[in-house]
This record gives sequence, C-alpha cells and structure tokens, in this order.
Amino acid sequence: MDTTNKEVEPQQNSTEAVQEVVAPVVGNSTIDDAAAIDETPVENQQPTERSRKHISNSDNDDDNNDKNGEDSEEEQDQRIRGISVPDSSGNDTSDFGSTATKRQLLEEKLDRILKKPKVRRTRRDEDDLEQYQDEKILRLKDEMNIAAQLDIDTLNSRIDTGNDSLIAIQKVKLLPKVELILSKANLADTILDNNLLQSVRIWLEPLPDGSLPSFEIQKSLFSAINSLPIKTEHLKESGLGRIMIFYTKSKHVEPQLARMAEKLIAEWTRPIIGASDNYRDKRITQLSFDYDKLRKKSALDSAISGRKKKKPSSTPAQESGSTPQSLYEQAAARRGRAAAPAQTTTDYKFAPVSNVIPVNTNARTTGVGSTLNNNEMYKKLNASLNKNKTKR
Repeated sequence: MDTTNKEVEPQQNSTEAVQEVVAPVVGNSTIDDAAAIDETPVENQQPTERSRKHISNSDNDDDNNDKNGEDSEEEQDQRIRGISVPDSSGNDTSDFGSTATKRQLLEEKLDRILKKPKVRRTRRDEDDLEQYQDEKILRLKDEMNIAAQLDIDTLNSRIDTGNDSLIAIQKVKLLPKVELILSKANLADTILDNNLLQSVRIWLEPLPDGSLPSFEIQKSLFSAINSLPIKTEHLKESGLGRIMIFYTKSKHVEPQLARMAEKLIAEWTRPIIGASDNYRDKRITQLSFDYDKLRKKSALDSAISGRKKKKPSSTPAQESGSTPQSLYEQAAARRGRAAAPAQTTTDYKFAPVSNVIPVNTNARTTGVGSTLNNNEMYKKLNASLNKNKTKR
C-alpha cells in the first residue's frame, strides 16, 4: 500500500501542474477530462476500433484533382529533384521520386518554358546592333589601310636599302579576318555603306616594285567582291572599277581571275548603259544576203584582177589588198612553198535574215518520241488537257 500511494502522489502532482498551465487556455472542463483519463488505470481502458474513411465516387474528386494540380513551381522543382514535399492534405509525397513522375514533371516544366511569349527586339536594340556593326566595319577598314601602308613602307625601304630580308606580310596576316567578315551575308549592306570597298581597292593595287599582291589575297578578295550586291554609287565612292579594268588588261593576272574581272565589269556596266541580261531582249542587227548577187560580184572581181599586170616589187599580199603577211609567210612565198594559215579571230557584226518558211504538215515526225502521236492514251490525255484550258 505504501508503494501504491507513493506512485499516486507523483501522478497527482503532475496533473495539478498541467491544470495550472492549461487552465487559462482550454478551460476547466478539458482539464477535468484529462485528469479523469489519467486516473483511470490502463487495464480498464477499452480498445477503440480504428475507423476508415469511406471514399465516395462523387464530383469532389475532380475538385481535389484541381487543387492537387495547382502546385507551385517550387514544389514541382523539389519533386523533380527527389525532395519530399507535403501535399495539401499533409501527406508526404516522397514517392514522386520515381522515374515516370520525374519525367512527367520535367515535361510540364519544359512546356511552360516553351509557351512563354518571346521578347520582341525593340527599336533601341536594333539601333545598338547597327551601331556595333558600323563600328566593327570601320575598325576593320582602319586596320586594312594601316596594313597596306606598312607593306608599302617595307617595300620602299627594301628598294632603297637593297635588303632582301624585308618582307611585306602585314596584309597576309590580316587576310583571314578580312575574309571572315566579307563572307558574312548579314554584313553586306554595312560593308557597302561604310565604303569598305575602298580598302579592298587599296589591297588590290600594284605594289611599288610593280608586282601584284599575293595570289591568295587576289583570290579571296575577288570571291568576296563577286558575292556583294555592288551598285553604281558604290563603285563611284570606292573607285573599284578602275582596278578591275587593270586586272582585265594585265598579263600577269591569272586567267581565272581575269575572266572573273571581265564578268564583274560586264555586270556593273549593264545597268549603266541600260542593257538587259536576258538573251531574249538582245538586239541583233540583221542584214539580207543574196547569194546570186555575191557570185556575180566575185566573178567580176576575179576578171578585173586577171587583167592587171603583176608588178615585180609588189607582193601577193599587196596585190590582193589583204593584211601584211608574217615573215614565215613571206619566206614561203619566195620559195614558192605553201605556208600554214595563221590563226585569225573573226567577229560578225550582222546576222543573216532567216528565209526559212514554216510549213504545216500532218506528216509524222521521226525520231525519239515520234510514236506518241499514234498512241491512243496520249491523244486522250491531250484532249483532256485542252478541255481544261478552254474551261479556264
């Protein structure tokens, strides 16, 4: 009995302490109930059955799904990383660390990122970009002019001093950068507006010792010039047309570069003279030709030439009134030998008038495809096509 009383006294003291703390908040009724519960022995307490909530197939499921779908982006990010986040009901969602759930959440996040409206570039950004491109081209122009001047000074000093060890390589060093910028199509208008062609002309000009720039410089700059939309005003500002004419006439230029220069000059001069690049618009001067009249005239000329006496001092070329003969032809004429004809280039100024009269005939044509005219399927196809054209 003494031990029992000793055990009850601490319980009463603890109960009184709890009552003093909880009384101002909960009330005396709750405290009395708690005390009653504490006083009942554990053996007399009846076990209570655990109740399970009934899941109803009502419309509340949709509402719950909507609420669950409105998770914040931070919670979804944490779920993607595998961090357990409590949901709205207080349950731990650590099972979202599975691969399928991670993939689904990642796809949802990517969809939200892709569906965001694109930020349009403002006018201020465009102006800043144009200003940056202009400054870039102007810096390159200054570098090209400085490199060309350094090479000229190096060659002049080599000519004056006779020191062959001096080599002009400044333009060759800068060539990769120049080629890279000239090859960009988005900088074509900026290049032409800032007159970078003037520096290109300086690079293509002959050097003080009479030599041309290196072949790599010529080839790179010619290909870049060919890709630029150069107009007449750009040629006037840069003076590039004169150096191109020089490259067409110089004998030290490679044949492929000379042909490219001729092509560029033809393209640049066509809008100046108002010519068209379409062959159908080309005007060809025609002249009628009478073969009988020419035959009578040639017979009369041969009769007149036969009556003339041959002069001893005159040569066959002078008698016929043709061009002067070469030394080889004159030597062959003195020995009475035949000479191989010299190669001549004949340019025709007039085209003959065509006398061909088209004749409509029902005769079957010969050759490849001639059997189609007798094919029934081919005739039906042509008939259906003609009907469609008449309907239109």
